[in-house]
Amino acid sequence: MPGLEPEVEINTKSLIHFISSPKLRAKNIMGSTHFIVVIILLVNFSSCLCVRLLNNNTFSQKSFAYALATWYGDETGAGSGGACGWEDDVKYPPLSSMISAGNANIFLNGKGSQILVQIFCNQPPYCSGKPITVTISDECPGACNNVPFHFDLSGYAFGAMALPGQGHNLRQLGQVDVQFQSYIFYYSNKHLSYDRVPCYYRNTELAFKVQRNCNPYWFATAIEYANGDGGFGYVEIAAGGSQNFVGMDNIWGTVWKKDIDPSFVGPFSFRLTSADGKILVVQNVIPATFSPGYKYSSHVNF
Repeated sequence: MPGLEPEVEINTKSLIHFISSPKLRAKNIMGSTHFIVVIILLVNFSSCLCVRLLNNNTFSQKSFAYALATWYGDETGAGSGGACGWEDDVKYPPLSSMISAGNANIFLNGKGSQILVQIFCNQPPYCSGKPITVTISDECPGACNNVPFHFDLSGYAFGAMALPGQGHNLRQLGQVDVQFQSYIFYYSNKHLSYDRVPCYYRNTELAFKVQRNCNPYWFATAIEYANGDGGFGYVEIAAGGSQNFVGMDNIWGTVWKKDIDPSFVGPFSFRLTSADGKILVVQNVIPATFSPGYKYSSHVNF
């Protein structure tokens, strides 16, 4: 079984300088609109690994770091679940288009999938001052890494920070200053430290999104909306309604795969082992006649 306490490598040289330097004000990056971003203590390592990053006495809990916020896609669009493997599920509850992509120091090679971020805008005349919550669902590569922290929100989520009727005007700014509480990012020797805390999707059951490129020799599914203290340390699959479980591999974000042969057919059951050792068996959740790209909901959750 994979180790239950992974460490996350980040670019701390630029990160420490950016967070700690009072000279690196958000106004040196972009315009004058200010956002305050509070990262809720939830991080996904393979499905929904919720963590509390530990205080290594690097920063005061009252200190703030600076970041850049932009938006992408259609003005009122849902964005993308691409690098987390969610595809268009981001349009629907519990995500409901309230999502954001993150750069390398946020997305963490897929380990940042499902970080929840509270954001509010406090700059007149467009900002409501009321916090919204978004989920990290994708990676923002390339130029997004020109600053240590970059949030690229869906058009819908970006507009949700505005006063009624001001969403379009807020989006017309294109990019805006943001702040987020730097006590979230404690690290030691180039690694983040963290402690798990529970996360829960209210009234939502585990769902299995079959990947579109599945074939008789390769099967993969995204496992969505897992409650509990940690992500999946281990995922197993059983074919044909049997209890003969075999291990799967985590290939990115929330997606797990198994190399198979044509005799390995559904219905598929799964045995999920959370990062803190809890085991949940989901029986016959994906039928033998499954359709690639379709999401199958279970009746259970951790």
